[in-house]
Amino acid sequence: MKIPKDIPLDKAALIGCGVPTGWGSAMYAADITFDDTVVIVGTGGVGMNAVQGAKHRRAKNIVTIDPNAYKREQAKLFGATASYASYEEAAPVVADLTNGQGADVVILTMDVLQGDLLNPAQEMTRRGGTMVVTSAAPVLQRDVPFDLFTFAMSGKRMQGSLYGTTIARRDIPLIADLYKRGEFKLDELITKTYTLDEINEAVQDMRDGKNIRGVIVYDD
Repeated sequence: MKIPKDIPLDKAALIGCGVPTGWGSAMYAADITFDDTVVIVGTGGVGMNAVQGAKHRRAKNIVTIDPNAYKREQAKLFGATASYASYEEAAPVVADLTNGQGADVVILTMDVLQGDLLNPAQEMTRRGGTMVVTSAAPVLQRDVPFDLFTFAMSGKRMQGSLYGTTIARRDIPLIADLYKRGEFKLDELITKTYTLDEINEAVQDMRDGKNIRGVIVYDD
């Protein structure tokens, strides 16, 4: 996709995958509507953009869950109204916000979706609500403890989302335009830049949860 020449390449690089995947998960896959309560589980480079998408959709409450304290604080800068370290901490807050009904939408954007992380998301979703599964799971993941009875009897929907259900030709220029108009945070996603010689440090910082996004800048 061609991008406008006035968008710096280090910012434009983010639009290649993580940004539209997270943003589209909220904008399209979840189909959030005005006044919804949304829970986003995992606020790294994908989840933080799901926060932006929920904000663009004018969700009333955007609750994020992440064990990393730095990412919890950053999530508030991107539009989260509240942020917690675990399902257990967030659950009573979501119940209070929704008069005990549960979230309209729960979006899963954690680093790796292990099987035991799915049912707690269902428990936080209201009757008739939607769970969006964006996170990649282990290829051989087959065993998933899941309350199928409650899921079926409550009319909930589980929606997979590849690349945020975006269309590259439409959404990459759209995100670039939103950025130019000051309506999309790209600069703020980049916690640190690295030279090519520092690639091992960049990978380790990613594993240690120090960055929202680290960008390797190579000058030939």
